[in-house]
Amino acid sequence: MNYTKIFKNLGFAVAGLAIYLGLLSTLIHFEKQAESPSINTLSDAVWYSIVTMTTVGYGDMSPQTELGKIIGYIFIFASMGVLGFLIGRISSFINEIHENRRLGYNGTKFMNHVVIIGWDRFAQNVVDQLVASDIKVAVIMDQRAQLELISENYDREQVYFLLADHHNFELARKAHIEAASIVFVNLEDDTEKLVYLMNSQQFYYRDLKYGVVVNDDELIPAFEAAGADIVLSRDEFDAKLTASFIFEQEVGKYTEKMISGSKKEDDFEIQQYRVISQNRFRDKLYSEAFFDIKKQLDAVLIGLATTIEGERVVLSNPDDPNLRISEGDYLILIASGQVSKKLQRSFGVNEGSL
Repeated sequence: MNYTKIFKNLGFAVAGLAIYLGLLSTLIHFEKQAESPSINTLSDAVWYSIVTMTTVGYGDMSPQTELGKIIGYIFIFASMGVLGFLIGRISSFINEIHENRRLGYNGTKFMNHVVIIGWDRFAQNVVDQLVASDIKVAVIMDQRAQLELISENYDREQVYFLLADHHNFELARKAHIEAASIVFVNLEDDTEKLVYLMNSQQFYYRDLKYGVVVNDDELIPAFEAAGADIVLSRDEFDAKLTASFIFEQEVGKYTEKMISGSKKEDDFEIQQYRVISQNRFRDKLYSEAFFDIKKQLDAVLIGLATTIEGERVVLSNPDDPNLRISEGDYLILIASGQVSKKLQRSFGVNEGSL
């Protein structure tokens, strides 16, 4: 709290009130000397000053003496300053509201959303993919020019932007970071990412789920030891996709399309759905579910994420004839955007794990 500013403003207020009361007392003193004064008491003087400074001017009261009229002139000229001050303060207040909203300082009420720390072209592509999957995103960036350039390109109901220093963890609470499903740390340098990860874990009252893409895959164990839940190597992923394009161009194109969010209803993508108690395929054999999902829902079951001996594993097209689908597993499918709506209604959950 800035006590110096508070005392300074309080001093100006006391000085202004003293001058105002002094003028009222002087006005009453002079007006009592007139033959038929209309301003006799303090309440008369206050009423006259108010209607004069607000430019209402009822004319029911007016100074009769020359010195009283001089004080009246002072009130008239003061009214210009008072009105200017009030209009300026109101305009400043409205502008401050708009500015705070634009910079994200009003906060967001997003729940189970994705928080992205840092903004670049890569982050923008990630946001576009998440938005295409109808996932809400909060982005924390520290460059005002970036915010002014891109914030208007997204629906505020879907993407929230906050201008803040990346290490200002208290201000990051405006992004409702502690209610997020995952925090994606997208800072430029791997060391900065690691420092952010360790410091933020010490600050927030609840454990957050963190994801990070590292530039140096040798640092993956360090990030895992620091508590990152998802650690990916950008070079390794890019290399695999590039190699696929080099010797299997069609496979590369298909893979790229499958990992992208469907922008049109007839676009296909790989999706996952959590198995809840109401899911009709719960406790069914995987082999039976494969044919039923294709026949009834027009989607292709290609894998199952399940827990084996306490470890989460992904089974790609499993051939175990006795494998059953359990509550809490994830069904991994290939489906179009149009079919995904049918899948969500049938499974009772939205796409994804967020």
